[in-house]
Amino acid sequence: MQGTEMENERVNTEISFLRHLVSIPSVTGNEKQIAEFLEDEMRKIGMEVVLGSAGENQPVVLGILRGAKDGPVLVFNGHMDTHPVENYQGNPYLAEIKDKKLFGRGSVDMKGGLAAMMCSARRIADQGGLKKGTLILAAVPDEEMLSRGTSRMVCMLEEMGIQADGGIVGEPTKLKVGSFMRGVTHIDITVTGYPKHTSGENHTGNAIVQMGRVLAALEGELTEKYQKRRHPILGSPIFNVGLIQGGEKPNVAAKQCCVTLLRRDMPGEDSSQVMKEIEELAKAVIDETCQVKVCESKIQKRPGKKRLPMEVGKEERIVRMLLGAAKDVTGENQDVDMVPFWCDASIMSNEGRIPTVVFGPGDIACAHSPKEWIDLDQYEKAVAIYEKTAVRFLHGCQEVK
Repeated sequence: MQGTEMENERVNTEISFLRHLVSIPSVTGNEKQIAEFLEDEMRKIGMEVVLGSAGENQPVVLGILRGAKDGPVLVFNGHMDTHPVENYQGNPYLAEIKDKKLFGRGSVDMKGGLAAMMCSARRIADQGGLKKGTLILAAVPDEEMLSRGTSRMVCMLEEMGIQADGGIVGEPTKLKVGSFMRGVTHIDITVTGYPKHTSGENHTGNAIVQMGRVLAALEGELTEKYQKRRHPILGSPIFNVGLIQGGEKPNVAAKQCCVTLLRRDMPGEDSSQVMKEIEELAKAVIDETCQVKVCESKIQKRPGKKRLPMEVGKEERIVRMLLGAAKDVTGENQDVDMVPFWCDASIMSNEGRIPTVVFGPGDIACAHSPKEWIDLDQYEKAVAIYEKTAVRFLHGCQEVK
């Protein structure tokens, strides 16, 4: 078989692998079937497999490819779970291909990155394996909810006595290297007033009316303050008011009103000071007859953990190796950048003390959408970039042999 034919066959095989992953339902809380498939594939590659659990039907699967000699440890991390499918237009598991795009739930978030990592490990194994070092491929559940899968992965590595030297999370970044990330905090603001009959006009004890003043202050004064606190890569803290609840009846002034906002936090910020600042602003605009309380929300609160910001500098070996591999495959020079979303790379960096970057095929704007899709050209480039990065990082060489 000629070289071009062999390459075409390999590409087709790797795309077929992605199609199969997309065809397996794995909405958060139901990752067992896809985990069993990946476990089997890892064993076929020749990887040692270690299993853990983040909850019922939520396995954590570690595939370990050991080199001939001891050396650095690199972790590839990809989540198996997907957003729900109720609003998907068409069959979310058909994995249909049109115009070099593969459609289906989870195709870009992030079965594309996970499949590319698996295929890169297979390429390395097919070429004789690693000369030294260890590649660990972690397929984790629960990323879309509480990220218990990657927290469990970090514990598993610790239990095995492994301190990894670098990591990549394969979330979609359009093949850009993301080494900076804001943290996330969900915050409840509750205004308490006092009920009164509505035969008269709105009065100072109406909690909903008072909350309107708070929201106006958040949008104006707080936003202005945040814009003056700029990080060279991440910009300013931002927030979104996504939920509001209040009142009991149309003919009674509301006694209580609560809003929940999602705040994207900056490195070095103190959460107690963040809460205090919001509370002081709210107290300054509501009527003195009312009370206000600001606290961390229980909505999607990680058990005992926080969604912290992340900073990984260009001096880190994983960043340098990945930037070089990406340039070789894409032909483009690039610098480190931020990722606008929060993901499990923060857990690996903060809880696992593993210098970790976010890098994967596809556009995050397609994630969770009614017609989710991934660019197959980017997918194939991701396979090659992961392969080159792993070999260079673990072997300490400049070229893939």
